[in-house]
Amino acid sequence: MVKVDFAKVPIVNIEGVVIEMSFRQQIGNQLYMTGRNIEECELGKRIYFSDGEIELSEKEVAIVKHIIEGYSFVAREALCSLL
Repeated sequence: MVKVDFAKVPIVNIEGVVIEMSFRQQIGNQLYMTGRNIEECELGKRIYFSDGEIELSEKEVAIVKHIIEGYSFVAREALCSLL
């Protein structure tokens, strides 16, 4: 199990400054709308409506990693460092 706060993802901007970005709604909505089963849709809702850290199982981490494969290098690296 891993705890992740998708609303506070530390990411290095172009100036080299670490800022916090929220991916909560983006990842949650994407999972909900493209989920291949009820489990993925429910995970999307958990992430979208999360308020702080949520616990993810190894299987859920794999699902999120699959979803973010198409994200930019910078966003993907920031998210993977939390997973």
